[in-house]
Amino acid sequence: MSASLLAPSLILFLVGLFAGLAASAAWLKARHTTPEPVPEGPVTHELHFDGDMMTDACPAARAILSPDDLDSDPMARLTTRLGELFPQFNATFEAARADGVSFELSEATTSGPVHVAVTCEGPRTTFRLTGLPDILASRVLVNREIVEADRAELAVLRSTVSTGPTVIWREDKRGAIDWVNTAYMDLTEQAETNAHSGWPPKRLLDGASVTPAGQIAQPRRSPLTLKDGTTRWFDITSHGHGSSTLHYANDASKTIHAEEALRNFTQTLTQTFASLPIGLAIFDRQRQMQLFNPALLDLTTLEPEWLIARPTLYDFINRLREKRMLPERRDFTDWRAKINELEKLAVNGTYLETWNLPTGQTYKVTGRPHPEGAVAFLIEDISAEVSLTRKFRRELEVSQSLLDCLPEAIAVFDAHGNLSLSNGAYCQLWEHDPELVMDQIGIVEATRQWQQKSLPTPLWGDVREFVCHAGDRTEWFGSADMENGQQLACRFVPLAGGATMVSFQQPDPIAAPMKELARIAT
Repeated sequence: MSASLLAPSLILFLVGLFAGLAASAAWLKARHTTPEPVPEGPVTHELHFDGDMMTDACPAARAILSPDDLDSDPMARLTTRLGELFPQFNATFEAARADGVSFELSEATTSGPVHVAVTCEGPRTTFRLTGLPDILASRVLVNREIVEADRAELAVLRSTVSTGPTVIWREDKRGAIDWVNTAYMDLTEQAETNAHSGWPPKRLLDGASVTPAGQIAQPRRSPLTLKDGTTRWFDITSHGHGSSTLHYANDASKTIHAEEALRNFTQTLTQTFASLPIGLAIFDRQRQMQLFNPALLDLTTLEPEWLIARPTLYDFINRLREKRMLPERRDFTDWRAKINELEKLAVNGTYLETWNLPTGQTYKVTGRPHPEGAVAFLIEDISAEVSLTRKFRRELEVSQSLLDCLPEAIAVFDAHGNLSLSNGAYCQLWEHDPELVMDQIGIVEATRQWQQKSLPTPLWGDVREFVCHAGDRTEWFGSADMENGQQLACRFVPLAGGATMVSFQQPDPIAAPMKELARIAT
């Protein structure tokens, strides 16, 4: 090559070399120049590429880029970073470069929103990145203590899920199981079907409706038949987690058995109460009716539809008053006070009252306390008993009046030898009224009183043996002399049920002389 040709080539080479050095000096000067203060808020970095080579960057981007970032392939590192944030970025970027168009992508991250705007014009590409501080960073510096804490928390979570009694499994968006916990695998070993034949395991239970965020889960009850023929019940709740669904199954077998036992017990109580002649009304701690039996309808004439509506205790008493099934009260204030008293005494278990109704019926009302603050009222119709008692009392009064009209002194002793009945002549003869004595008077005490008013005689000892004798007895007679010289004619008559009647008769002061004159005349 001649010197004439070499000189121009050398000149061009030196010019290019100096131009490259000037450009590098300008880049390095711009790289190490103190950047302007960055405004508050998300920062936008702008990068320019010609093909895959970076040709320019904004001052904010230059401030965070290092020589290592420029020596490697910046385009590949940037697209890889953006592909991790935006799954659709790579496909969208390739299509935009082929068509020479622009596009934008946004994503919400834990550190804030990220926005990317890409402009493609032939071989030139411009990236505008907002909210992405480390645009080309290949390493992430973390705190060792935070990492250790995260690992410890992860171990605790894995142990909790693995050893917990709750059956948990996860399904993907197609409904296939992609994860289960240890309790689920244990349940597959107990299931009737061979659910543990491989991975993924078969579904043992049906999931519930997915619970939206912020709402209370509505469990779905599902049965599972085991190999031994028994059935276990589970309450299942489902929660959405991204594109997957987590299902939680809690064993509800004991709850099912308890509910069944309670249902059977309630049916037994209902059948028992249905046959009772006593009206039953049970009110809870809020004083609302929870249970009643058919006898209550018959005794109170209340409508079953009204009672099924669970009236309060106040409404119940008020309705009874309207139907004239309560004793008459002087005024409303007094009646209201009676209601409060009724409730208070029933809670303490001391309420017992007899209601004399305007209809002529008589009810006995009893209040009984129940667990959890409930109160039960028992209403019993005792009209027949009251009527019988009144009739018996009238008969006793008539019998007593009849005995008091007799001139004989009469005393009746029961099978145990206790004085149960006497008349006025008896009280007058022995100057003793048994009704004024608090304790019962036996045959021993009675004969002792007779002996004090009469002369000594073995008759009273015979009377004691006769009254207390439990075998067959016959009527017999005797006589005793009083201290005043009168002679008593005594008669002892066995009565039904082992009772004994003793009668004392004094001689008639007029009839005795007449009988003596008649005897002399004859």
